[in-house]
Amino acid sequence: MKEVKKFYLLLHPRPAYLIGSGRVGERVNFMAASWVTPIAEEPPLVGAAIGVDSYTHELIEAYGEFTVNVVPMSMLDALYYAGSRSGREEDKTRVIKAVKGEKVSAPVAEGAIGVLECRVYAKVKAEDVTFFVGEVLAARADESAFDERRGWNTQRVDIPLHNWGRGFYGLGGFRMAKA
Repeated sequence: MKEVKKFYLLLHPRPAYLIGSGRVGERVNFMAASWVTPIAEEPPLVGAAIGVDSYTHELIEAYGEFTVNVVPMSMLDALYYAGSRSGREEDKTRVIKAVKGEKVSAPVAEGAIGVLECRVYAKVKAEDVTFFVGEVLAARADESAFDERRGWNTQRVDIPLHNWGRGFYGLGGFRMAKA
């Protein structure tokens, strides 16, 4: 086997999500992220690695909440936009409409087919990212595309996968977002 320097590439492609941060009515941001994972069922925990210099990091630190939004391929352009612009420089809600969560004040992306509403439970700091562990206070999914026993029905919904440096894929193949 060949030695791999960028170890994380072994874990791609991975689902790409929109992370909502801030507080609706105050400061709001969305960022694209694929370094997201379930951690535990009791208590229900999910983790997201967020760059320490990002606006999202600043807002999660300030408000202690975030959302993980599962979006369909039809929102690929919005996902790409959220991952290629800084929320400090642009108001991303001009492209991605934000609605207040049911259990948190962090934004939920309108059009998301699934959402986890989280309160920061713990954090692990590295030099370039903080791994925020969120306690899942609410979890909702579009019932026409999600089954509690089987998860996402990939015959009904195509969820973007991020392949580092190569764009996004759906289960139906490669698709490029509009820049």
